[in-house]
Amino acid sequence: MRIGIIGAGLGGLLAGASLIKLGHDVTIFEKLSYFGGRFTNFDKKGFGLSTGALHMIPHAEKGPLGTMLKELDTGVEIVYCKPEGYYRIDGKDYLQSELPGLFSIKDKAKILAIVASLKFGAAPDDATFREWLQKRIDNELVMQITDSFCGWGLSINADEISAREMIAITTNVNKLRGPGVPVGGCMGVTSALVRKIEEGGGKIHYKTPITKIKIEHGKATGLKTNEGNFDFDIVVSDIGPKETIKLAGPENFDQSLVSGIDKINESCGIKMSIACKKPMLGHPGILFTPQAKRIDGINEVTNADPFLAPEGMHLMMTHQRLNMGMGAKEEIELGLTDLRELFPDFDEHCEVLLVQTFKKGWPVNRSRSGESVSHQSGVDGLYFVGDGVKPSGWIETEGVAAGVKLVIDEIEK
Repeated sequence: MRIGIIGAGLGGLLAGASLIKLGHDVTIFEKLSYFGGRFTNFDKKGFGLSTGALHMIPHAEKGPLGTMLKELDTGVEIVYCKPEGYYRIDGKDYLQSELPGLFSIKDKAKILAIVASLKFGAAPDDATFREWLQKRIDNELVMQITDSFCGWGLSINADEISAREMIAITTNVNKLRGPGVPVGGCMGVTSALVRKIEEGGGKIHYKTPITKIKIEHGKATGLKTNEGNFDFDIVVSDIGPKETIKLAGPENFDQSLVSGIDKINESCGIKMSIACKKPMLGHPGILFTPQAKRIDGINEVTNADPFLAPEGMHLMMTHQRLNMGMGAKEEIELGLTDLRELFPDFDEHCEVLLVQTFKKGWPVNRSRSGESVSHQSGVDGLYFVGDGVKPSGWIETEGVAAGVKLVIDEIEK
């Protein structure tokens, strides 16, 4: 079949490479001059900085993304993070397994019961994750640790995700573990996908925005661009459900679907990329920072792939959930204050290379975890992929891959 894909982000490239492997004729249209969207690299002073993601795959080789990359024979190498991460509390770093020892005997028993519920997927009541936790324990540090995890992995806090979704996520975390750093960072993944697409005869048109998705008699039949019209049997969109509906015309969709998608919330955040003259963490995993003012977590990916920085240097990245009630400038200043408190020698050894804010159309995620919509648009031959279409329990790039897999399976039917 002839398949047109809108967007050469991670979702579009995964879909393209998978469909070409199955023998389909694939053409991808990208409005930017480069592939990867928020999942690729660019150079700054010899450092491989990312356009969005933090050079990490949540479940390394074991999750949906790692599995797809292996099935597509991309050759992408993923370095497991050992340790997976630490939590910095009162100036000392603790593994997750060591955290219960910080609490009283009474609270420790409650925490172990909570961990068991998360591990085995106990059915939650209809509440936010914070409400669910507060019914089981009243401890500020527990809430800080929870918000740090949610802020790093989801760019939201515990008030902004349901208990049901959080339990689905932690069930996968306990089952599959992770994370891992792809060699070459984000671009190591997306460039490998582009190579598979081109080797299979697929085409990618850069600087080619879509002006209209053609719908005829309830079916997607092609795409319009400034270069001309293109006819397709199937259209796959990686630009988010909201933008897809605009291009196709809201009148072509079930209005309850349109209304539901209009209510979807983006998750927003701030990332700082930092050049370091010495390793500030000394390990490839995540440093969660529950007691920081704004920063939720930090990684230092050059401990897994030293080629993401000039020889002898390290690349450290921070992430913080964007508090929409405060301006980005103030949020950034609080993040910098956190860095200097977390690392007293920060100014001696570190230089901020870049600060990126992700919101309003270029967010961390086009939909918060648990708010994602179906991959099915309701229009025959038109499918959604990307970070607005994450099946329950899958976060970030794992959710993108899991959503693409659903589309591929349905097309093959």
